[in-house]
Amino acid sequence: MPRENIPQSSIKKLGQFFSKTLDTNNDGLVNWTDFEAAIESIVSKDEAAKNARLKVLRKRLEQHFQKYFWDLCAVGDANKDGNIDLDEWLDVMNDIIGGLKDKNEFPEWYEGLHKALFRANEFLDERAVLKDEFANMLISWDIDESSSEKAYDFITEHGKKKMDYNLFSEFMKKFFLNEIPKHPLNLGLD
Repeated sequence: MPRENIPQSSIKKLGQFFSKTLDTNNDGLVNWTDFEAAIESIVSKDEAAKNARLKVLRKRLEQHFQKYFWDLCAVGDANKDGNIDLDEWLDVMNDIIGGLKDKNEFPEWYEGLHKALFRANEFLDERAVLKDEFANMLISWDIDESSSEKAYDFITEHGKKKMDYNLFSEFMKKFFLNEIPKHPLNLGLD
């Protein structure tokens, strides 16, 4: 399948994003095991068992991630094996990037993942996320701290804008659309 919406210069960045944020066990495939590992890294079963608030948070994460995983499989699992490989994911991203170029919005099913990821973090105020909180969120995605901080400074215009979910969503849109090499939006993945 041709990927007319993904510039060749973005293939490496998108491959790194797949490997670091989705393929948690580095087996070249994304499956439910990867999502379970992501949930465990955000709120462990042990922590959830000791704290009612964390138990609710974990349950919500599981629900959101299950929905996202099955939605991802529905649109991207071309061979219906219950896994998403890099080629299948790039095909999905081609469609998502095409939608971003046309309408500047993510498909609803994909936006749900970003909301779940954002809300799974312990922010002092999710309407004004601090730089270190943002960096910690991205570090949990295996993005280095320096790249996270540079991205935060860029998207918030060095703190002039408050980082909330809307700005985070805008950041993710710009991440996927950006074609400029070594730009802070690339999170050091290029």
